[in-house]
Amino acid sequence: MKDKRDKNVTRREALRAGGAALAGLAAASTVPGQQSQTGEADRRNSAGRLAGRVALITGAGRGIGRATAVRMAREGADIAALDIVRNIPSAPYPLASPADLAETERLVRAEGRRCLTLRADVRDMSGMRQATERAIRELGHVDILFANAGIATKTSPLVTITDAEWRDVLEVNLFGVANAMRAVLPHMVERKRGSIVANSSVGGRMGTPEVPNYGAAKWGVIGLVKAAALEVGKSGVRVNAVCPTFVNTMMTTQGTSLPGKPRPTAAELEQVARSVHALDIGIIEPEEVAAAVLFLVSDEARFLTGEVVDVAAGFNARWSA
Repeated sequence: MKDKRDKNVTRREALRAGGAALAGLAAASTVPGQQSQTGEADRRNSAGRLAGRVALITGAGRGIGRATAVRMAREGADIAALDIVRNIPSAPYPLASPADLAETERLVRAEGRRCLTLRADVRDMSGMRQATERAIRELGHVDILFANAGIATKTSPLVTITDAEWRDVLEVNLFGVANAMRAVLPHMVERKRGSIVANSSVGGRMGTPEVPNYGAAKWGVIGLVKAAALEVGKSGVRVNAVCPTFVNTMMTTQGTSLPGKPRPTAAELEQVARSVHALDIGIIEPEEVAAAVLFLVSDEARFLTGEVVDVAAGFNARWSA
């Protein structure tokens, strides 16, 4: 992408677009995985940072979810990969398909680890409990939850947003995170161990016009994480969040609009990302978010809980604190 900024893109447009596209979340674009011979993978990850652990990942069909599944598998974890694998009408881009989820499974198995695929909707509490019970039954236990599933809708002011757009984003991005936590926490508390990471967004760290549903949900995730961390810390369970900036996922590349540009080009999106980042980089890759999640669930972060980590290329330098 070219590095030169278009002078027609104003600071307000950049910040507004930032909130609309802040997509560290969702089931997004396909991420290529590194493959290896199974024997080599077994030798490499048998002593990995997550050896012997099981991770449940929501929104695992593509994007950040898939990248995190592969990264955790590379570090020795078995994976329960959960996705809705169907579209939600209010989302202006296709969500992960059954074929996408199967590809995540293939990539995890190529790392020499077990992978259980689960088709469930995070909005359905009963379905999430059933999926968690199946993961425990077939994989033995669940040590890690990455509550990653999320969607975005087209930009719309609060006074004109549709009921479906408001409801769907809140139910997937906030209620869905809470449902995933509520499904796994009894198991983790009983075992007195566990680590949860929720995917928020830089859109949960600032106010952004025309994405009130997304902002409300992502701010809510941070409050949820901090409350949960206080509730279950004495039981040996840690709860943290990541807040990604623009990420190379389908939500960003196909689900983002800019003021006056309902379908911006990749170059225009890259330009906006660069304009709000302190570092000399535009849209980041899902693997960069996966690396932060891996750290938070690893033993290196054993004294971190209730924390919110910005994976934001310096976008977060604009926050007040």
